[in-house]
Amino acid sequence: MKTTLYLLATTLLLSSCGGNDSDNKANEANEKRIDQQATGISDDAKKEAKKTSEGMVELASLAMTNYELSQLASKQATNPEVRTFARQYVEKYVKDEKEMRRMTQDLKLVVPTELSKEGRDRVDDLRDEKPGTAFDIKYLEEVGKVNDKTADVADDLADDAPNDEVRTYANRIEKEGKDLRDRAKSIRNVLN
Repeated sequence: MKTTLYLLATTLLLSSCGGNDSDNKANEANEKRIDQQATGISDDAKKEAKKTSEGMVELASLAMTNYELSQLASKQATNPEVRTFARQYVEKYVKDEKEMRRMTQDLKLVVPTELSKEGRDRVDDLRDEKPGTAFDIKYLEEVGKVNDKTADVADDLADDAPNDEVRTYANRIEKEGKDLRDRAKSIRNVLN
């Protein structure tokens, strides 16, 4: 049974790669898996499992968006403090992404493997900005928006977490999201 579920999760993970919106594909794959394997589980439990999977998908997507924005800013930002902030986020993402992947594997969830349409749009908008103070400010604004959303999603996930590990992770991500948002705002205020 475990082997079958693992193979199903792996197949769903591979089939979720590519396409227009990685988030939607991951959510659809998770929903299908939950519906298929949860025959003896109540409808409320299925709803909770789907809500958890959607939260994990959204957190992974938002982290990927921040990572791509920060990768770009680490190369194009002109202010040294902005460049340092961006590089620190890239390093943080690498560490957090490993933890997220391990946790989602344990939960047998599929998470996005590429940027969502919203994430691509944010990165493209930043890429269109010419290097300079305007670029730095736009990066910090975008990171602030994404981290606001991250904190909200993490708060909801912590409230509905299926276990202590997910709850602890979500609480930490919520705090870090708020801290990153506040730091970006502080740097942005200096630049204005």
